[in-house]
Amino acid sequence: MAQLNIESPPLEHPRPPVLARWFTPAGPAGVTLVEAGGGRVLSVPGRYCVTHIIEGPTSLVLADVGSISDLPRIAAAIEWLGKPVSLVLPTHLHFDHIMGIEAAAKSFGAGIGLGQVARTHVESGRRLRFIRRVPAKMGFLVWLWQGLPVFAREDVPGGFKFGFPWSRNPFTAPIVATLRDGREIPGLPGWIALETPGHSDDAICLYHLAGGLLVAGDTVRNFLGGEWNTLMSGPAAYLNTQARLSAFEVQAVFPGHGPVLIGDGIMTRLQA
Repeated sequence: MAQLNIESPPLEHPRPPVLARWFTPAGPAGVTLVEAGGGRVLSVPGRYCVTHIIEGPTSLVLADVGSISDLPRIAAAIEWLGKPVSLVLPTHLHFDHIMGIEAAAKSFGAGIGLGQVARTHVESGRRLRFIRRVPAKMGFLVWLWQGLPVFAREDVPGGFKFGFPWSRNPFTAPIVATLRDGREIPGLPGWIALETPGHSDDAICLYHLAGGLLVAGDTVRNFLGGEWNTLMSGPAAYLNTQARLSAFEVQAVFPGHGPVLIGDGIMTRLQA
C-alpha cells in the first residue's frame, strides 16, 4: 500500500458547534488533506456534512455539498488547490448532502454527476425509499453529535425540494456524468465508483485503487471512532455492501460525518 501523507492546510478551520465538541466521541471533523498513491483528497467540514474535494490531474471533483452556506469555505479551498471544478456529485440523495449541490455546480461552472440509481430516480421523478424506522433516541443522538445544526437561511427557499422523502430533486444545472459501478470517474484517473446501497438505495462510494482511499459518504460515518451507519433504507443490501467494502484494501476513509479515518485494515475494524 502506498505511503499516506496527511497535513492540515493553511485554510480557515471552522469552529465546530460547542455541543459537537462536548458530546461527539470522535470529535468534530477538521480541514484535512490526505495523499497516497497519486490520490489526493481535501476534506472541508460543512454545516450538515463534510465536503470532500478530490484532485485530478487538471480539475477537481466535489463530493457532497450539504449547504449553500458552505460555498465560501469550499471556494477558498478550491482557490488554494488552484484548479477548476469539473464535477459536483452527491454520494446519495439525502438533504444534508445535496442542498448545496446545485448552487455549487452553478457557482463553480461545473456539471453534476450522479450514480446510476440516483440518475434514474431524478430523471424519472420517482422518489427514493427513505431511511426506515428511525428510533427517536438515535435520531436525536445523530443530530446532537453534529452539534444540533439548524437550516441555514440560504437553504430555505429552494433546498427543501432536494433530499427529503417527498423530494423529486429537480436539478437545473446540467447532469453531465453517470457514475457506474466499477467504472472510472470522469476527470479522476485511478478513481472508480462503487454502488454501495444500504444507508440509501442510491448510495455510492469513490475508491482510489493505488492509494487505498475511500470517499464513503454516509456508508461509513465517524461519530464514535468509525462505524457502519445504523440508519438504513435497506438492511439486507447494507450487509452486502459491508462485505464488499471490507474486502478492499483501504487505509483512509473519508466519511460524510466526522474526522477522516486512518489505518490499514480500517474497514474490518468498523463498529457495527
